[in-house]
Amino acid sequence: MRLRCARQRFFEGGVAAQKGPVKPHVGGLTALLPPGQRLIAFYNATILWRLLPIVYTYRMNRTALPAAGLLLLGIAWLSVSIATENMIGPPSAIEERKFDWAGSNTCRTCHRDQYRSWHRTWHRTMTQEATPDTVRGAFDGRVMRYWGVDIRPVREGDHFYIEYLDADGKLSRKLKVERTVGSHRYQQYLTQDPAAGPGNYWRLPILWHIYAGRWVHLNGVFLGSDDMPFDAHLTLWNQNCIFCHNTGPEPGITNLNELLDRGRQGQPFDFRYDARYESEVAELGISCEACHSPGADHAQRNQNPLRRYTLALGDLDDPTIVNPGKLDHERSTQICGQCHGQRLPINDRLIMQWLDDGPTFRAGLDLHDHVRPIEKDTLPPQSHNQDIFRLRFWPDGTPRLTAYEYQGLTSSACFEDGDISCISCHSMHDGDPAGQITDRNRGNAPCLDCHTGIAEDVTGHTFHDAESAGSECRSCHMPNMVYGVMGIHQSHRIEVPEPAQNLLDQRPDACTNCHVEQTVAWAQSVLDGESPTDTGALPRLVVDMLSGDPVQRAVATTQFGLFGNGNRAEQRMWAVPYLLVTLEDRYPIMRWFARDSLLAIERRWTAQGETRFAQVLDDFDFIGDVTERKNRVEALLQSFAALDKSSWPRPANVGLDEQWRPDLAQLHQLLTMQTGKDINIGE
Repeated sequence: MRLRCARQRFFEGGVAAQKGPVKPHVGGLTALLPPGQRLIAFYNATILWRLLPIVYTYRMNRTALPAAGLLLLGIAWLSVSIATENMIGPPSAIEERKFDWAGSNTCRTCHRDQYRSWHRTWHRTMTQEATPDTVRGAFDGRVMRYWGVDIRPVREGDHFYIEYLDADGKLSRKLKVERTVGSHRYQQYLTQDPAAGPGNYWRLPILWHIYAGRWVHLNGVFLGSDDMPFDAHLTLWNQNCIFCHNTGPEPGITNLNELLDRGRQGQPFDFRYDARYESEVAELGISCEACHSPGADHAQRNQNPLRRYTLALGDLDDPTIVNPGKLDHERSTQICGQCHGQRLPINDRLIMQWLDDGPTFRAGLDLHDHVRPIEKDTLPPQSHNQDIFRLRFWPDGTPRLTAYEYQGLTSSACFEDGDISCISCHSMHDGDPAGQITDRNRGNAPCLDCHTGIAEDVTGHTFHDAESAGSECRSCHMPNMVYGVMGIHQSHRIEVPEPAQNLLDQRPDACTNCHVEQTVAWAQSVLDGESPTDTGALPRLVVDMLSGDPVQRAVATTQFGLFGNGNRAEQRMWAVPYLLVTLEDRYPIMRWFARDSLLAIERRWTAQGETRFAQVLDDFDFIGDVTERKNRVEALLQSFAALDKSSWPRPANVGLDEQWRPDLAQLHQLLTMQTGKDINIGE
């Protein structure tokens, strides 16, 4: 009773006594405060309401309560007073916040666990200054010759260089590595050329592939043919990589007006080479504030311990920072979409602003107020290549390149009609850094959270054993059909498999992606519950690998090296002749994938105790000398022909004769159907 009366006396300035438990009210105390500050006073009163029982319970004598009450009252009034001078601010203030950057080291002061979990991610090391601790490549002085040019990576003390050699093997140019881009799958290198602008960072023509442990010329990384010139992928970091591989990018173009004047006067110029920059970033790499919004105001305000305790004890959201997990699924997904969704500024004015001050979007805002995500029908601004965006999507509009995950997810029914977001599966602070997915979310759990009925009969839904790869939701609903960073990845458009329709849309289907020996007719019959009919057609993936466009061929070639269904190596040996043909594809990346699939088959075969059939495969350089490559392929063909194949299973209608050789007429017809158009992936 005394406690109730003490509470009532404390709040009696607010309202008259009422029946039942007295609830805190601060109307009398804060009647003259604005609504936002009145809310803050209410928060503080709520905290005091929770603290008063503690004071009462642990008082040493009856005289301690009034003293403690006065102390708490003083703390409350001080807290409210500080609040009136912008301590917390109303929750709706995100649109009007000050966007000043603090840096991850400032965040570390209070958020040590979050800092530690972020620090181990690949996001953090996306861009770094070149030091012995950050450079992954082998700068060991070995000379490489690609596209007619000799290059030599060397290290001198703590510095790294790329040297160009002339026809006599003498040094003709030496470029210092200033920064690195990437540290997970492969690492690219940036240099500066004072003659072309001291603030400009240029991407060097070779990268270090971390998984493969080798140097790769950039012409072997993208979706172009052998006809590319040596410097086809020369790129300025300041007008490309800076936007997504750093936090708070400001390109800082210095001669934009001069270039615009030249254009108005009809004078030719190449923006890629002639633009000059003095770029700045809030932080190299992708750090806390890229996802949580700039935090200088947040850090400054939370130096006040009363503010921190007010928020913590009141279980309140802090409106000076963004927590993606507390946003709705659209706004949360947009935070990832600012980079994982290729986009254009919404108007020409913003394009000019981006080149100077950088993107205007900040976490928590509406992305679509700032950018237009690129879609299949998006027209490129002032480009002679009107197909440049169209070719980045399958004909039905599904993205087929990485950096379009946002477009894939937001076009899914699970997003449009549900509340799925990126963080339904991914987490910056949990799971393996490679993918940032927890063990739980690597399974079917995220899907079964909503599709609960399927969990009761997984096999009935998937037509596969419940524990097999064929019963993983993503295998069928997010199939491998996306190219990026020299690999094929899962689609982020969540969809229902439709093999026949997918064929009409000239894109892969989930069924034949795994059942590589089968046709679309077989797959559609199984889904329809009908008996499969033998059409005599070649497997879908063989046709795609030999006759498709660059992404079709890449997807198909990769699938032959995957063994998700538990196949033994000899069950895939029928594909080897076609993979050997693809080793001579005129697109370097296709040769990369063919070699990779052949090595996967060989590794599986060797693990079964068999003799390796491709001793020379390890030495095949997919971007090496043409004559040497042809000699290697010939040696592989001879090695394969000499193998005893009598016990190998061979599916029907795979187009091989008794000696396991492809039908030459059929092979020629497929090869002549290839689409030779290069696909610009925007990197």
